[in-house]
Amino acid sequence: MNLARLVAHAVFQPRRFNDRRIREFASSVRNERILELGSGKPVNGEYVYSARRFFDASNEFIQSDVVEEYGHRVIDATSMSFHDEFDVVLCANVLEHVYDYATVISNIHTALRPGGKAVVVVPCMYPLHDQPRDYWRFTEHALRPMLAAFQEIRVRHSGLRAYPFMYYVEARK
Repeated sequence: MNLARLVAHAVFQPRRFNDRRIREFASSVRNERILELGSGKPVNGEYVYSARRFFDASNEFIQSDVVEEYGHRVIDATSMSFHDEFDVVLCANVLEHVYDYATVISNIHTALRPGGKAVVVVPCMYPLHDQPRDYWRFTEHALRPMLAAFQEIRVRHSGLRAYPFMYYVEARK
């Protein structure tokens, strides 16, 4: 991790923000089918980037990533073709790494059953990482129209509203 990321993590604590929001969401999710996009690589034998640990064992939880070596189901969010198959789709810290984010959002919407929820976490002010595939930074004012196909959109931010570090979004189909 480079110095800028170390400082950003120490000051803004994005992992703490992400984990707190997802843990709150997960506390009420039972007997659901969940797809996690971008479950991430193992670190010292544990999948610390995955939200699986926050969800009750009653849920069917599918971890995925585009990197086969990470040990998850390989799913490319830009070309996935699920239709009304999931109650929840988690997309945490993924959209900034996908050039065609609009297709991913459309595919998430299509993959959700009616009434299903998408959980999206994106950076706003965060150092470049995982280059060269770090394309975007989003604001609340971009996220709302990007997710306009959803019925309800709830946006939360970390940091000051005028200087947000991260966004957490729940959107219901």
